[in-house]
Amino acid sequence: MQQKILILDASRPSVETLRKALKRQSYEVIAAYTVLEGQKRLMEKRFHLVLVDENIVAKSGQTFLGFLREKFPHLPAWVLICRGLPLDTEESLEKSGFQLISRVEGLDFLLESIRELFTQEALETENSDSGTGKDKPFQLLGESPPILSLRETLRTVAETSAAVLLRGETGTGKEMAARFLHAHSPRSQHQFIAVNCAALTESLLESELFGHEKGAFTGAQRQKLGKFEYAGSGTLFLDEIGEISPSLQAKMLRVLDDRKFERVGGNKTIAVQCRVIAASNIDFTQAMESGRFRRDLYYRLNVVSIDLPPLRDRVQDIGLLARHFITEKSRLHNKPVREISPQCLESLARYEWPGNVRELENMIEQAVILSKAKTIDRLALPVEKAVAGSPKTPASADFTQTTLKDYIADILKESEAHYFSALLAEYNGHISRTAKTAGIDRKTFYRKIKQCGIDPKKYKQ
Repeated sequence: MQQKILILDASRPSVETLRKALKRQSYEVIAAYTVLEGQKRLMEKRFHLVLVDENIVAKSGQTFLGFLREKFPHLPAWVLICRGLPLDTEESLEKSGFQLISRVEGLDFLLESIRELFTQEALETENSDSGTGKDKPFQLLGESPPILSLRETLRTVAETSAAVLLRGETGTGKEMAARFLHAHSPRSQHQFIAVNCAALTESLLESELFGHEKGAFTGAQRQKLGKFEYAGSGTLFLDEIGEISPSLQAKMLRVLDDRKFERVGGNKTIAVQCRVIAASNIDFTQAMESGRFRRDLYYRLNVVSIDLPPLRDRVQDIGLLARHFITEKSRLHNKPVREISPQCLESLARYEWPGNVRELENMIEQAVILSKAKTIDRLALPVEKAVAGSPKTPASADFTQTTLKDYIADILKESEAHYFSALLAEYNGHISRTAKTAGIDRKTFYRKIKQCGIDPKKYKQ
């Protein structure tokens, strides 16, 4: 199937340059030069990607992007940056799911990013179509006692409509567990909607959850359905529920108590039909004692509480997970890697894994990208640094074949990869904030993470 790309840019020379480059890659390209024309094109055809010039965003006050998210919430949309937008605008765009791409990096960088996007989408489609069994998409890999017990508990709870609170450290797979619950429930043929409560401001989150009527506030140019309504009879997953404000907690409590709500600015009462699954890694006991989180809301959400085990408590699953990620990432990046050495597996088993399964996945992806052989025989920091207790390069390095200059370069490269991965994880993949904290401009940041084999999209929540 030929992918269709919409370009929205007021500059005709810029559009033509980009159109020619994309057509050489066999993409179907449609151009629009105004916001109204862009909206019209979107309603006429089904697109796979939208590219929006920063000047359109600056002049339209994000009108087009608001329309895009309202009508086509799952359509990938990238804002092409040259001079840059105000930092708060860039952060707002990234929080709303728009990816910012630097024009300064050149056409090759943009084309490579588009190829990666479509490759990932094709892989996900293949995976979703490859089987109809409930275990296939969300199988929660592992054979350790903690994961076997977790799967059994999830299957038991899935048959009910009870509210569930998933608790666990960052990276333990709380959303995966929520999807597993949905896939094994009577609601599996309905929508699964996920909302990251920590990624939006209070006002945006209220509108996202409950929707709003036209004219409810400045910029509300049309009616919007909230996630409680959009989820229908399916499942609504509220991630990072511990981060919502006290006023939203009160409104959430009423919705869970009464099973009904009104859109922002509206009077019509709407019934809640979806199941609610919430997740958080906060200490609720401490949060309730300090007044940060309402006890009555906690009890409503915590009808069934399920703790997800950290990876350090299921060490025997690490080999299985590592090989799964090797297969997945090798296909994604078209690499020949098929196996991991026993020495590396031993290092993985000794590491504490503060980032849990997500950290393991990111580390394996880096190793796959950097490997030139079929077997991974060296690991990026912090794994080997942590397990060996020394800041040296991987133990597999042959010092008799390595110059001091190459030795230092290896240390620097691996340290940079760890530094940028940690920053991206801290800021949930927000490029502007990460680059600012690192003290470098966006162009330098993109170049460095490309050299490290880091995909910032993996860190977005």
